[in-house]
Amino acid sequence: MFGAIAPSRRLSIVLLCTALLGLGFQNCAVAQQVPTDPTSTHIFPAGGRRGSKVDVRVGSECLPPHSRFRLWGAGVSAPLELGPATAGDYAPSPRRKPTELPITYVREWQSQIEIGAEAPLGAKLWRLSCARGGTGGRPFIVGDLPEFIETEPNSRPHEAQKVTLPVTINGQIAGESDLDYYSFDAQPGDLVRVDMVAARLGSALDPVIELYGPNGSRVAVDEVRVGADPVLAYKVVSPGEYRLLVSNVNFHGGPSYVYRVTISTAPFAHFAFPAGGTAGAALKTNCFTLSGEGTLFPLPEQLVLPTALGEQWLTAQTGMNALPFTVGDLPEAIETEGNDTKETATELAWPLTMNGQFQSKTDDDWYRLAARKDTPLTIECVTVPRWSPALPIVTVTDINGGPLAHLSAVQTPRGSIRIEWAPPADGDYRIRVRDLQQGVRGGPEFIYRLGVRPATPDFSLFLKSDVANVVQGGRADLEVAVERRGGFNGPLELKVQGLPEGFKIEGQQVAPGQETARLALIADADARSQDVTLTITGVAEIAGKPVERVAAATHLGHDADGVGLGPTTIDNVQLTVMHKPVFKLYCNEAYQYAHRGTVYPYLMEVERLDGFAGPIRLQVADRQIKDLDGIELVDTTVKPEQSQFMLPVYLPETMHINVQAHSNVYAQGDVEFVDKHGQKQTLLVVSTMRCMIRTLPTVAKLRTVERELVAKRGAEITCRVALDRTSHFSGPMQVQLVEPDAASGISAKPVSIPEGATSGEIVVNLAADAFAASPAGARQPALRQLKFRAIGTMADGVQVISEATLPLKVVE
Repeated sequence: MFGAIAPSRRLSIVLLCTALLGLGFQNCAVAQQVPTDPTSTHIFPAGGRRGSKVDVRVGSECLPPHSRFRLWGAGVSAPLELGPATAGDYAPSPRRKPTELPITYVREWQSQIEIGAEAPLGAKLWRLSCARGGTGGRPFIVGDLPEFIETEPNSRPHEAQKVTLPVTINGQIAGESDLDYYSFDAQPGDLVRVDMVAARLGSALDPVIELYGPNGSRVAVDEVRVGADPVLAYKVVSPGEYRLLVSNVNFHGGPSYVYRVTISTAPFAHFAFPAGGTAGAALKTNCFTLSGEGTLFPLPEQLVLPTALGEQWLTAQTGMNALPFTVGDLPEAIETEGNDTKETATELAWPLTMNGQFQSKTDDDWYRLAARKDTPLTIECVTVPRWSPALPIVTVTDINGGPLAHLSAVQTPRGSIRIEWAPPADGDYRIRVRDLQQGVRGGPEFIYRLGVRPATPDFSLFLKSDVANVVQGGRADLEVAVERRGGFNGPLELKVQGLPEGFKIEGQQVAPGQETARLALIADADARSQDVTLTITGVAEIAGKPVERVAAATHLGHDADGVGLGPTTIDNVQLTVMHKPVFKLYCNEAYQYAHRGTVYPYLMEVERLDGFAGPIRLQVADRQIKDLDGIELVDTTVKPEQSQFMLPVYLPETMHINVQAHSNVYAQGDVEFVDKHGQKQTLLVVSTMRCMIRTLPTVAKLRTVERELVAKRGAEITCRVALDRTSHFSGPMQVQLVEPDAASGISAKPVSIPEGATSGEIVVNLAADAFAASPAGARQPALRQLKFRAIGTMADGVQVISEATLPLKVVE
């Protein structure tokens, strides 16, 4: 785009840095200041309809081209390798002053997901990997409604995109000024519900949704939160066209600000009560749905619970959203009101799970139980669903209300209460359950499940992440949380199933009483670089018998409180065996000076390892320690024979003045190679050091004499340009039209401004069908922007670039 760097300039930089190169940049002691682990950021659209093929853009940071793409779940498939780089047609962000805060630049890649006609509904998981490591699992949602994909522009009410209900809309708040408007028709009596899904996908978006009526005014709606995502319901009064506005709670935006919003007239169930039952039994429950009139409407439903224990997501009726139900192994009962004091306590004949609610802000629930000194009890209290606002406090008391044991949901790591209690004597006792917000909040959605059973020794294992990366010859430590219950305090052994050849483990013995273990995965130097699925289990001897439990690992498809669109844990860990680095990048991390509006050649060095001699493709790094303020690195390929090279750094003339003391730019390089096992590998490396530049004023500025051009299609019009020079630059410059492209029907031949000259003319031609490629019915903007670029070369070989824009008004 910007041309080559002149040999004379390259030579001067080499001479200036000869002494440093003699020492070698790689010998400089410097710490890497940006994280370099690969991560996924999003997939768009984030779901699709059964029986369709969905073209998707997959977002990542610090992953090379042709990274591996893996998709798990019945009925879905995708290519095993990402396609070419791509980008959406995003709404532009307003220009802001650069900050000193770290910033990331997401890259997107093409792929396609095929969804079978009988694919089960719900979330499937996907992840990315390469020789540099793998990423955690993120959800892709399989739905059964028609799907709509947002296109820009739709940031103004009159640009609202028309949809027909029911529909699931896929969108992105991809710029700081981006707002997304959609419109639909509704009739009086329709109950329209709007279910926003963003945070539950793990999206960066903190969504806000608003509904506007046919008169353009915002309408009053029922609004609830499912985790961090809003859900609206509106009972239509007036017929006509309604508009939905989607935005972010703050001004941020980007490709990873992805959402799915479903608009339909099917009932939306916020929660169910009771929210669980005994495995394999029939459950009569009420699904509390939004009425659109300020109340919750209970829909009686009957379900047959599965035999698998734990959280199960079930759909009560066709078209209704799925809800989590807790499937247990104890008899069940439902609390009845009138138990607000210890004297009126409800009898709890354990073993039993009691389903209760804090129906009002003053509700206090007391239970009476008979206990024996020789029978320790496990008392558990959990809220269902996870987005319930309830924060229970459980207190075990004597018959006079004297506290014997006490625990609050806010004191536990996962918000669930477990009290291991040994009765001091045979007799009657009380359990008091109240909410931390008592006196302030309450209602039918404040649901809890209180379980009392004889203490049975057992344990569970949890992992914070579902991914592990280990480099050849290295190790990774996995933190395993051990949740002990029922008085179990003994040792246990951790085991790993699926471990590939060339690996060993350490730290598998967990001592008595130990609640956190570190399991080390250690790779030989010659271990094959690959992806494998691991299952981590713990085995303990309890009551003379071996008991084995599988560790649950948390994936990325959830909000900050752990609320997702289904289970947020899986029973395996994805291990990527990383290939050891085959090259390193260095540069002179010392201030250099360059003019804004130039392409500055920055001297860099590559250290090749283990005989690697292939080409290296360089570009600006995805992660930076501060805003680049428009700086670009011209994509460069380092040839196999090169160890030192010039990296072209484009410093735009529009950079802010006196805002940042200097510019720091990290570069990254990617390679493809075949490893010793005959496998194709892709790898990305971020430079160890920064390109550090202090900017100087521009040496030339291009501008247009006219403030606006007015022309008819098929016409030819002359545009006058002027060049404001400084004493630092008097050379010739070539001016060309760079935007819009030739497909728009507008063209212009480049013109040269001679050495020392300060003006020129460029002839712009409008074809008879200029801009005719716009979609049928699309609104044509009143003004088009023309962009001209002037390119020249300073005496030392540095390229000079200046740009100017000019509005073009096309008239009939």
